Amino acid sequence: MTLIVGRTDKKGVEDFRYTLSKSLETTEFWQEKFSGIDPDGITIDDLAALTDRVTITPHDLYDIGRVWPDYIQRAQVFHTVMRTSGTTGKPKRIAYTRDDRFRTARQVEPWIREYMDKGDRIASFFPPLPSSSGMFAFGSFEALNAKSAYYQIPIQYLLDREMLLKELNYIKPTALFCLTATAYNLGLVLPESIKKDIQTIVVGGETLTPELARATLELFENAVIIDNFGSTEDAITGYRVITRKKATRFNFEESIVVLKDNGDGYDDYKRIYITKVMREGELTGLPLFNYDIGDLARIENGEVRNIIRIKDVVTLAGAKLHIDQVMEIVYDHPALLDFVIIYHPLSPENPKPKAVLRVAYSGEKPAGIEDEVRELIYEANNPVRYEVEESKQAELIIEAVPIEKLRADLPKRLGKTKRIYIVGKDL
Repeated sequence: MTLIVGRTDKKGVEDFRYTLSKSLETTEFWQEKFSGIDPDGITIDDLAALTDRVTITPHDLYDIGRVWPDYIQRAQVFHTVMRTSGTTGKPKRIAYTRDDRFRTARQVEPWIREYMDKGDRIASFFPPLPSSSGMFAFGSFEALNAKSAYYQIPIQYLLDREMLLKELNYIKPTALFCLTATAYNLGLVLPESIKKDIQTIVVGGETLTPELARATLELFENAVIIDNFGSTEDAITGYRVITRKKATRFNFEESIVVLKDNGDGYDDYKRIYITKVMREGELTGLPLFNYDIGDLARIENGEVRNIIRIKDVVTLAGAKLHIDQVMEIVYDHPALLDFVIIYHPLSPENPKPKAVLRVAYSGEKPAGIEDEVRELIYEANNPVRYEVEESKQAELIIEAVPIEKLRADLPKRLGKTKRIYIVGKDL
């Protein structure tokens, strides 16, 4: 079964065809992918039927000579180049144009106008600009000229409660922008005098479970949660609003989202394919058709109720450690043979998630191997460095053992892969 949601009205289809024509005109990757397909009159249903052929994955993004359009490669328009790691184990670069900024503004405009256009004071805990999350938040509010003040707080302040409280007492925020787990952790440490003024909590970067949403709203009694589904490649594809009483469906304002059975027998969970739609005359830094980011959507009565961002991943206070990333590091290393991850997930009872990455060697233990693996992970994934090493909101332990001891005393519960083992309750 296939479900298509998002910008699928008549105007959306016209802009989809414009986006396609521009991509075929300027981008070698899409010229190859659409080879032999007549672009004139192509429908969204046709696009959904082509996910096996007309698609792009995170690993494709390294080939910028083919994936970036010629107007980016020739620097014919101004663009920011943002850095992201995601599932691939090493940094990717994503071009972001002025038109992308306006498009991001359109993606978030409904919830900004309803919840945050009334003189709000936003305390943002995203990494320093030009991080993708910071660019999307700052750029979209600026493009909309929203009546709000945006305070960028050094993420290192999460290390120092005294500095954090001093800053927040000065700002007197009415909104928080942060990674999902950071919002919950702030609820544990902030005084009531600050928490009672928080009306809106904007989160993203990981799955927001019903349990964690309820726990966060219990800590911030006057707040609603805006749960964003985004990526550096497509900005903020969708959002939903969560209150104490209900959670809305996900809304997709500017993208076409194809949802297909994942092949695992669970009909309520669909694999997500994202197509980035530009308006007539605009130029995006990165054209996307059927972007297979690896996430799953939970469907109820034909609507997207939650998005599961766990493609073989453990979450450490909002930073995601992907198994693909670890595989690339371990299997490319001349002295390492295998690995497992023992994961203690975030929960209301466990506010500090932990992952033990156990790597295996044969013979003599390589000198300094734990520090080397940690640095490779940090090099590939800046959020892990921020949320684990600097803010101390989570813990990452690297443990090198002989190959024969790799699977000794593992927890009984498997994750979605035979290399991740979960301790306690997996939310």
